[in-house]
Parts: sequence; C-alpha cells; structure tokens
Amino acid sequence: MPTTNQISELHDSSAYHQSHTYEPNPRAHDKNWFLSELSPAELAVLRPHLTTFEMRAGDCLHYFGERIDDVVFPHAGLVALTMPLREASGASALLIGREGIVGGFAAAASAPATCNAEVHIAGRASRMSAAAFRFALEDSPTMRRLAARYDSSIMAQAQQTALCNAAHQVEGRICRWLLEVHDRGANGKIPLTQSTIAQMLGVRRTTVTLVAGRLERDGVLTCRRGYMQIINRDELERRSCECYGRGKSYVELLFAAQSDHDHDGALRSAVAK
Repeated sequence: MPTTNQISELHDSSAYHQSHTYEPNPRAHDKNWFLSELSPAELAVLRPHLTTFEMRAGDCLHYFGERIDDVVFPHAGLVALTMPLREASGASALLIGREGIVGGFAAAASAPATCNAEVHIAGRASRMSAAAFRFALEDSPTMRRLAARYDSSIMAQAQQTALCNAAHQVEGRICRWLLEVHDRGANGKIPLTQSTIAQMLGVRRTTVTLVAGRLERDGVLTCRRGYMQIINRDELERRSCECYGRGKSYVELLFAAQSDHDHDGALRSAVAK
C-alpha cells in the first residue's frame, strides 16, 4: 500500500503533468462535494496535486477508449458523459456537476475511458493526475468509501436513465433532465440550447421545441435564445417522470450517513417510513 510520501513523490514524476502546480488558496477546492467531504488532513495530502482550471463549454475532458490522464472535480458547470455513435453525435448517458468526479472510475481501475466527457456548461474545476488519484485511494479508507458510494450513485443513475429512455414519454424525460441540470447549480437559468438538449436526450430538436413551447404556455419555464429559465419548479417536478424522484431519493439515502453504522440507521429509518 502506498504511503502519503509516495503520493507526494508523484508531484515530480513523469506521470504527473508539470502544469499541475500547488494551489495556495486552502478553500480553492471545497465547492466540489467529494473534496469537501475529506478531512483537513486528507485534503492536505491531495492539495499539492490539485490545480484549478476553467472548464469551457464545448471542451471534451476525455474521449471513449483513450487513457485517462486526469481526474476532474467540478466546482460548477455541467459535464455530460456521452456514448459516441458512428453516424451521429450520440446521446448523454449521465450528468456530472459539482457533486461528482469525472474520470475517477476508469482512473482507479487503470482502464480506458468508457465514454466521452463533454463540457456543456462552463465552470471552475480542480484536477489531479490519474496516478496520484489511484495512490490516494489505496492510501485512504475514507477516500475509497466516498469513491465507492459515488460509483454506486453513478451506476444507479445509468440504470435509471436506461429505464427512462425505454419506458417514458419525451415530455417527462425532458422535465427530468431539466431538473437534474437545475440541481447541479444552474440557479433556474439553464444555459443550454434546445438543440443541445435534443442531442443529450437523443431526440429530434423539433420534439424539444414542441415540449418546451407547451411548458412555456403553461407557465413552467420561459425559452430564450441560448437558454431556458425555470419559472415553476414544482410544476416541472409534477410533469417529470418518476425516475427523477426515485434517483434523487436513492442518492440522498446513499450519502445521508458518514459511516456504515449511521448509514444502516438511515436505511432502517427510511424503510420504516
């Protein structure tokens, strides 16, 4: 098992990008959920390997089948994990915002990327080398536990999305997608075009236009050039398919506790209700 000294040695190794420099602001990384859940001592071990950068809309953080060089921890913005198709841009399978990690699963397994990671909403993020992330996971039980829980939430989201795409009408799916974007810090304003939403959902743009027009007429949202503004979130939730509530409930239950003992208590409490 590697030690914290071995992790520190990665900072000067060829496995680590030379552009990754020490971030002097001790609160520079605390807006990402995963990093914020670490103890001060654990974050202190990672901090020399973390650097902040701006994710730009349109960037691709990694491509399907390629080696993962960096693990990214968003503080804001939105990353869509998409499966490429031979004759189309593909549809988004998962969304990752400030609650998550981009590339962590493949990096931990030293495996190629399973999808493209496309930035759809710009925002600030931290990153570290995949090698340093692997060593840190091996050295820290807390990090392993948090990463395992996050991987479980990603799996649940993927399964729920597969069911949703097969079983539910487009309006419910669009409402669910808008809610999930909003949950990741969009503050009511969704800076995505109807074409982008159509691509993310794997539907025609005209279908999104029809649904968006209906939602606008009913006072649920307004459509403007380049973005949508949520006006009535409660109604948007009511029109969403059941997948939104189910997925959110699972994630809340998964992360409700900080220890296995507390988690068991939360599970028993939830079942009792």
